[in-house]
Amino acid sequence: MSLTGKEKKILVIDPESGVAEGIRAALAAELGEGEARVLATAQAEAGLQKVRAERWDVVFSVIALGGPDGFEVCRRIRKLQPRASVILLSTYQAGRDDALQAWAAGAEAYLAKPLKPGEIRYVLRTVFKVADLNHALYEKNRQLETSLGQLKNFHKNLASLNNELRSDKKRLAANLKDMEELNRQLEDKNAQISSMIEELSGRFDSTEALLASIIELHQSGHRGHSERVARLSVAIAEKMKLRNYQIRNIRTAARLHELGIVALPTEALRQEALDERKNRKYNTHPMVGEMLLKGFPGFELVADILRHLHENVDGSGTPDGLYGEQIPVGSRIISAASYLDHSRVAQPSESVAVLIARMLSQSGKLFDEQVLAWLRECVEAEAPGKKKEALECSVFALSEGMELASDLYSESGINILRKGTVLDTEIVNKVLKFHTVDPIKGPIKVCHPS
Repeated sequence: MSLTGKEKKILVIDPESGVAEGIRAALAAELGEGEARVLATAQAEAGLQKVRAERWDVVFSVIALGGPDGFEVCRRIRKLQPRASVILLSTYQAGRDDALQAWAAGAEAYLAKPLKPGEIRYVLRTVFKVADLNHALYEKNRQLETSLGQLKNFHKNLASLNNELRSDKKRLAANLKDMEELNRQLEDKNAQISSMIEELSGRFDSTEALLASIIELHQSGHRGHSERVARLSVAIAEKMKLRNYQIRNIRTAARLHELGIVALPTEALRQEALDERKNRKYNTHPMVGEMLLKGFPGFELVADILRHLHENVDGSGTPDGLYGEQIPVGSRIISAASYLDHSRVAQPSESVAVLIARMLSQSGKLFDEQVLAWLRECVEAEAPGKKKEALECSVFALSEGMELASDLYSESGINILRKGTVLDTEIVNKVLKFHTVDPIKGPIKVCHPS
């Protein structure tokens, strides 16, 4: 199950000896014998001492403990080992809800006793999957930080060289030809600095494109959904005259708004999460997406937009029960655009006007009234007869009905498809197979179907 292939280390802090045995049995069933080491202790301080002494993948702690309770134990573990996953345990009591307090303390999950093997395996599977994705993202972030450090050193060296060139310029003030040459060198160096800054920006764009491609690979039945939502969300944001940085963050958030679905453990759960019409209130993938993104420098605002995608303007949504303009404007826009696109995929025989009319019935409840007004105007602007706008997308975002706005070439120079080709499912599948042998030269310019 683990992407890293390392032995899992599990710590159980619970006076009941049977709890550790149940967890050990669940791990053996999930990972296989010998793939995990389980250590149990009955006291909170003894457990915290073991956390200080060595690294743990998962810590189970009962809430009712002598001394510090499970919530305090969780908060201390968060400081000692931020990357360890904490699962709190509590005996069920009617009228008492420990789940929200467990979330506030920083726990990844909460289970009520008596523990069931299936529940333990389900929670462990999700925790391990998220931990593995975090590890991959952490490695990517570390590579970006290394590149940034190299860029800073290069900038420092260039600044030093610029200082030397300025000194030479003062000494050669009497010689106009030499001064012109020095100025040219300065301009070249400044151009190099600009180029390096653009390269750094490109690395972040590449990270965004990589994550978007991962999402597309897990949505074969909804291919192109993220790009369509991004296009519609940007159009709405521009109609609302939002600032450029807001539009840029909304576009990124729209492309990555279903990142959390990738972390779900089964294909069935991923498909269920895609059906916002039925499962909007119970899906937690926006919070998973926020968790995966908030560690990336520059993605903080995007992560906040993802967190609040399932808030409702009447305050009935999740996870924080925000209402009205308390909900980030990007979340309100993407929520409506995504809902409409999912509805169009799920109900292809229905007209867009009918689908929007159904959404309008939820105006002031699920959706922002002003956002819906701009959404309807943007969709009507795409009606047949309007000039098609060429957009850029990755090879994994290609979907049936798109029209190529330029010739499609591979990296080796082969002309695969001509401009004006309208894609169908067979063509898309052939392009994806060809891409594995001779990568498509991108980005690809396409016109979306009306």
